Amino acid sequence: MAFLSKAEAPTLASVKPPGNPKRNHFHIKPEDLAKLPVPQQPTELAQALAAMQVGSIDARKEVLKAKVFKDMVYVRGGSFMRGDFASLMGIEGVSRMTSKSDDKVVKEISLSDFWISKYKVTYAEFDVFTDATGRPRTGATYGGDVRQPPTLAARAYWQEAKNYCQWLGQLTGLPMDLPTEAQWEYAARSRGQFFMVATADGNAEFGKGVPYDAQVEIVSPMRRLSTYPVGLFPSNPLGLHDMSTNGKEWVDDWYAEDAYSMASTLEPRGPATGNLKVIRGGGADSPLIGSTVHRYKADPYPLEKDDDTGKLVAVPSSFMPALRCAVTPH
Repeated sequence: MAFLSKAEAPTLASVKPPGNPKRNHFHIKPEDLAKLPVPQQPTELAQALAAMQVGSIDARKEVLKAKVFKDMVYVRGGSFMRGDFASLMGIEGVSRMTSKSDDKVVKEISLSDFWISKYKVTYAEFDVFTDATGRPRTGATYGGDVRQPPTLAARAYWQEAKNYCQWLGQLTGLPMDLPTEAQWEYAARSRGQFFMVATADGNAEFGKGVPYDAQVEIVSPMRRLSTYPVGLFPSNPLGLHDMSTNGKEWVDDWYAEDAYSMASTLEPRGPATGNLKVIRGGGADSPLIGSTVHRYKADPYPLEKDDDTGKLVAVPSSFMPALRCAVTPH
């Protein structure tokens, strides 16, 4: 299968960010919730994930390969003001989106064209990788290889997330990897526009693009507030789903607090080495929405002390961030 051409790739919808984004956070009454339709995955997505769980490993790889080509969203390169751009919006009394200092160096950077997956990688997809390569399945809980709901966003250690994307590159013949932090933000902001959140209209309104707590309890197969099947709620204008909700995501960069001030203005990356990796997005532990500029950091392979033995053991991968892959043509 040939690489997606720009003519065939999806293009940016003509949606502009709101000048003063709306924001609400409230709980809907049970009687009103009962009147709402239960969100469903797009039929094509649900069918592909179901087909990926049956048959020979070669057949499952072919289904995955076809889905990858179908889901890659073309992102035309350009320049944008990376970082907490709130002070540039001209909203009276608003000078920042986050309370952190590591996103406050706002300067223009430029990126080349790339492609990025419209959905977070699911367990159904990640299972094809682990089964094909003889690895233990990701997302296992304490005590064994517990099967995770296949429609949920897969959680993995950073290196395994990177291994997945690069293996997918071998499968498809595409130069695939985790997105850089700059690529992730540019895409979440629909090519660097002043979208504070990655919803369809740029507003953070619960019940409209952002699920109510009670909705998540209904649609999550685990009956938890932490995660639900990918693709249930509308995408951002570029066509990317769940970038401000449904779990934070790994990117390729090492974390440094001064990364923005030290970065190149052309195709910036984080430092060459480090101890922590950058994660982006929001809603890892609740349905709360995350801003498009908030930077988080995480240990790529965290350890904790076992209560029984006192030894250091790996934190279960089910507690790790999610991921999506990107293609950057050379």
